[in-house]
Amino acid sequence: MIDAYTVFGSHVRRHAGVRPDEVPPEAVWIDLRNPTHDEERAIEALCGIEVPTREEMREIEVSSRLYSEDGGDFMTASIVYGLDEGKPDFGPVTFILVGQRLVTLRYTDPRSFQIFSTKLCREGNGEATKPGYLPSFDHYGPPPAPPKPSRTKGPTADSIAVGLLETIIDRMADLLEQIASDLDRIGTDIFRSSDTNTPTATADFKQLLKRLGAAGDISSRTRESLATVDRLLPFLSFVMDRRKPQKELKLRVKAMARDVASLNDFVSFLSNKTTFLLDTTVGMISIEQNAIIKIFSVAAVGFMPPTLVASIYGMNFEHMPELKWALGYPMALTIMVLSALLPLLYFRHKKWL
Repeated sequence: MIDAYTVFGSHVRRHAGVRPDEVPPEAVWIDLRNPTHDEERAIEALCGIEVPTREEMREIEVSSRLYSEDGGDFMTASIVYGLDEGKPDFGPVTFILVGQRLVTLRYTDPRSFQIFSTKLCREGNGEATKPGYLPSFDHYGPPPAPPKPSRTKGPTADSIAVGLLETIIDRMADLLEQIASDLDRIGTDIFRSSDTNTPTATADFKQLLKRLGAAGDISSRTRESLATVDRLLPFLSFVMDRRKPQKELKLRVKAMARDVASLNDFVSFLSNKTTFLLDTTVGMISIEQNAIIKIFSVAAVGFMPPTLVASIYGMNFEHMPELKWALGYPMALTIMVLSALLPLLYFRHKKWL
């Protein structure tokens, strides 16, 4: 599918789902999503470049992800997607700056593209129409001059690329904030369960481990995505120096580099916190298991002396004087009860229970 964006003054218009032979030649941004072979050939003929294949986009070498060829600058980064559906994953997205046009190639649907597209079409429509000049009769002298018309220019390929990357980084920052909140709630649940006297159920521990695993998986994917963006930004800065865009764009690229560095530090903190909570959960599971084994051990020790007494008096020997005693049976029961209570009292005195 091809989505093309054209600029008329300060107005940005989106052409969704255009056919390969109907792509506007004046399009400033062409978004290729799951393109067919015909769509790729059409964009290659229009822009004079060779669109990378899906296999080439998955290459991990820097030279395969960041390069200049046929007058175009190719930059590939891994972007996290599928968070809203509860199935997080990341896939490569290629940014191609060729002439005054940006081409994005992707086989996934990150939410950041939808957010930026909506924002671009909304903010690119110019300022709100101001009312015409009406002279006022409440003042003396000549009326003031009417306001000058706005000369705001529409977005360029460079500004769209920078804005799209900013949206991607903001999206990852929001994701990390969500992970931090989830880890805080998990930590509260873990330590709150330790305050109760009743043992925590196995299903509760299983749910905690699943939540920790999900948070750790998302943070690791975000770390890898940030690593690819971190490698992309210096190359983008080099490209900007050659293309000579507005100075503001260069400053925004530097600001993004600082943001990515701070997000990398935050991801490391989240990773350490996830490991800590995981170790804590495993420790809590061990404590619960030890408490259960302790109960069975105490029960076994408590029933061992009565079992011994019952075994002795259960022997079928002919010469056992207790068999003919009138109080033999009550005496045996009393001995079994005392033999069970005395060890338990001793354990309690030693604070083993």
